[in-house]
Amino acid sequence: MLSSFGFRYTDPVPGLLRIYSIGYQVVKEPGYDFHGLRRNAEGMLFQYTLSGSGYLEAEGRLFPVPKDRAFLVEIPGDHRYYYEPSSGKPWEVLWIRFGGELAATYWEQLCNRGRVLSFERDSKPIRLLFQLYGDVKGGRLGGAVDQSVRIYEWLLHVWDEAARPGKPELPHHEAVFPRAVLFMNEQYHRPLTLEDIANEEKLSKYHFCKQFHRKIGMSPIAYLNKVRMEEAVSLLSTTSLPVADIARLTGFETPGYFAKVFKRLVGGTPTEYRDSRHEPAPSVMRIY
Repeated sequence: MLSSFGFRYTDPVPGLLRIYSIGYQVVKEPGYDFHGLRRNAEGMLFQYTLSGSGYLEAEGRLFPVPKDRAFLVEIPGDHRYYYEPSSGKPWEVLWIRFGGELAATYWEQLCNRGRVLSFERDSKPIRLLFQLYGDVKGGRLGGAVDQSVRIYEWLLHVWDEAARPGKPELPHHEAVFPRAVLFMNEQYHRPLTLEDIANEEKLSKYHFCKQFHRKIGMSPIAYLNKVRMEEAVSLLSTTSLPVADIARLTGFETPGYFAKVFKRLVGGTPTEYRDSRHEPAPSVMRIY
């Protein structure tokens, strides 16, 4: 289920904050996977988890984003966020993507506290975000100045909530198996074994596999295949290389196995994906 609203500004006012998109989504599809350097979009993205869980890769770490957590990233930017179906529960999210010079200082301070922050469902920032989404959906949001005021109010409350004494800086505590994750991200093109990956954390492959699955929600090999699929998607989108070459460059021994894993994770064949890849269109477009 997706309910999103995009914005286009025919005569933007310099300096004002502006919404690029806002929406609500229940994610169930394995193809929900976005890299911040491979999107036709821009702005600061705040995405809050209402239920379920997703994952964010940023700054060389992997962060779970469960209920009552939000991640903060810039687009374009070197990050990736995605849904893992093996978690067994849909990822329900509310997000806003926005821009404007007035937001830069507060946004930078927020990101310095962590890429993943905690907010209660009934906290002021989340209530304001729900209200903003509801007003956009109901056609009650005013023009450019009203939008800027609403975003600024919301952002100040996000900043205030995150800056309260004792507020946990979640990314420093929730980064899991950083050496193994970095190893897979950099060496995915090689024929890696479970033992190779476990050695990066100096653990037995049996203990590592059990702990990795418990903390991240999938096996190390499943995660490695996700990394390989991410690179495969990039190559399919930006090059004209044959599918067999892409399979080899992303660490798959045969094109047949590559196609099988691709279809399971992405939902179609590599050729179908190459022909149809695009930035998801919003449900409704608002013109200003």
